[in-house]
Formats: sequence, C-alpha cells, structure tokens
Amino acid sequence: MAQLRWDDACERVQADDGLPVREVGGWSEDKLFVWHSYIQTTTSSMVGKPQWSAGLVYCDLFAGPGVCRLKDSTRRLPGSPLIAAMATKPFSHIFVVDSDARNTAACSKRLEAFGAKDRSTVLTGDSNELVDQIVKSIPKKALTLAFVDPEGLDVDFRTLRKLSDAGRVDLLVLFADAYDALRNLESFISGSDNRLDRMLGPKSNWRQRIGELPNWDPNNLREFFSKQYIDVLKSQLGYVVADTKIVRGPNGPLYRLVYASKHPRGLDFWHKVDAKDRHGNKGLFG
Repeated sequence: MAQLRWDDACERVQADDGLPVREVGGWSEDKLFVWHSYIQTTTSSMVGKPQWSAGLVYCDLFAGPGVCRLKDSTRRLPGSPLIAAMATKPFSHIFVVDSDARNTAACSKRLEAFGAKDRSTVLTGDSNELVDQIVKSIPKKALTLAFVDPEGLDVDFRTLRKLSDAGRVDLLVLFADAYDALRNLESFISGSDNRLDRMLGPKSNWRQRIGELPNWDPNNLREFFSKQYIDVLKSQLGYVVADTKIVRGPNGPLYRLVYASKHPRGLDFWHKVDAKDRHGNKGLFG
C-alpha cells in the first residue's frame, strides 16, 4: 500500500472543523513533516512483523489539539496525533496526553473523525505524572514510537526511563537548548532541581562538566547539552543509536530534535526520512 504523502495529509485537515488549533511558526512544518515521514516509513516496514505480535503503539506526551495553523496564514497542518491516526498501516493503539482540557477534547473529536476512536486513549494532565498509566497499557511485544514535543524543558528524565522500561520504545524528543537551556542558563546553574536538572536526570553531572568547557560560545553550549542528553539516553536507558537535528527559526537555532532507538535499524529509518525536505530538496535540517 502506498504511503500517504505530506501534501495529502495536510489537505485532509484544511477544512475548518470549528475546533481549537495550535498556531505555529513555519519551522514547525519541517518538524511535523519529518515525523510524518518517519511514522509512514516505520509503520509500513514494521506493522505485521512477527517480532511485534502486539503491533505498533504510538505515544504522544504533549499532543496539542491535533491540528496546527501557520501564523499569519490560513494553512493548516496535521498535528502529531492525527499524523499517527493517518499512518498507512495503523497503530494498534494511540496514547495522547496534553495538560489543556480544551486540547484533549479537540483531539478526541478529531481522532474519532479520523476513525481512530476505538484504538485511542486521550488523557488530560501532566504527562510526567500520567506516564505510569500509559506504560501499564503498553503490550510487552509491541514496538512503541514516542513523540515528546514540549514547549520547553518540560519532560523529566524519569518519564523517559519509565517509557524505556516498557520495552522497545523509539524516541523523538524536542530539546529546547537555544530558547530555554541557554536563555536561562545562569539561573539553572545557581539553582537545583530545576527543569534542566530534571530533563538531564540526577546522574548527568552537567554542572561540573560545563565548568570544564574552555569556550562558552552559544554553539559550543548547545553542542554540549546535546552530547549530555545523548549520553544519558545511552548510558542509563539502553539506547544504542541517537542523532540530533537543529531546527532553526528566522533568527537562528531554536531547538534540537533528539532521535534515539534501541536498534540500529531505527537510525537507518531516521536517516532515510531526513534525506529530503518536503519540497524534495536534499537534506531537511541544517
């Protein structure tokens, strides 16, 4: 079965359904495009494989209302939950979390409209607290794709540990290095048990390591935090491959997408979908 193209996915949400949308910058379309491509590639290859007898599971910890709209535009984009619902080969279950009840209500209605109601669980609240409820429901022989897309440094490392302990869970995490970690670095260094501490985990020892950096240029700092995060994912959670992509706005880098998998083939899929942007040009992120 042919994979659903990004333009076709966008066309399916262009009509205004009267429900809330999330306004986003143009760079968010690149992020959603690559996640759509990764989901299409992975589900097409892995759904029905005997090693995943429980199917593929989708987990979205900061889901939003399900549809985005580009700022200063009428162009609408499918949000990550609807991207999952539109997978050519379907997920056996879709878990959606958002802290805003308006978002989860809208997401529930849209998932129903896309025929995914019976295989979806939509939860309202803090994903760092609700993760326990999710992992109890993930079957042992399932491959899980988890999209972790917070607005800042809002996902705790312990949350990812619980997800990771649920089995084979591939991750795509937004790490807000430029607009949160660097912008608030002075207060993070002087404080304790803050958002950066909780995201990097209790064993990262990042304060000592950052003190050893000879150059605190913003590029070096962003690279430092990227390496720290990948190091804890590998050393503490058992991920064997990882990659990061810089997402840029009009004035420079905004954040990184951190991809991690417990199997080398996951990285092959990631590199495949990153090879071209949505216009067919070589290389998605710079």
